[in-house]
Amino acid sequence: MVIRIFVLSLLILATFSYFIPFDKVDKKESIEDLPLLVFDDSIMYTLSPQNMNRIVYSKKAIRYKTKDVLLNGSLTTRNINSKGDIITDTLLADKIVKRAEKFKFLNNVKFTRNDYVNLNTDELDYNAQTKIAFNSKPFDGNYYENYIKGENIYLDLNKYYMSAKNTHFEIDTNKGN
Repeated sequence: MVIRIFVLSLLILATFSYFIPFDKVDKKESIEDLPLLVFDDSIMYTLSPQNMNRIVYSKKAIRYKTKDVLLNGSLTTRNINSKGDIITDTLLADKIVKRAEKFKFLNNVKFTRNDYVNLNTDELDYNAQTKIAFNSKPFDGNYYENYIKGENIYLDLNKYYMSAKNTHFEIDTNKGN
């Protein structure tokens, strides 16, 4: 009698468990989401035979299989223009996602070129190979202490070319007087 009750309870349990839904865990996604390395207060230098041309700093760097995520990070590049002057470009953001030579700066992005260009936006894409930065969000900033704001900025850091849509530029005519 006890065996019959046991078998019957197993049959009922198996029937109920057959109809209970469960979430299937995708192992491919969960493996890629696991960090391979985590660094605190990291600094990465890129050296060339002539000089040090790129510095990447972050409060926390997380290395995944296909990307790097940098929190509270900055990217500093140094180039020499045709006149022989050193040009320093600095990009700061709360979060930076790096895939190969492409950087995506997110949240509170600040771009600075030496002391004459300052731009603020919420998102900026930067290709380190071509040295071109662009976005599709609004921005504001200063250009030689004159106010500028607009949308969809495009910066070619090789040719020192900047363009944007819906740009508003305020020139202070009282300078130098």
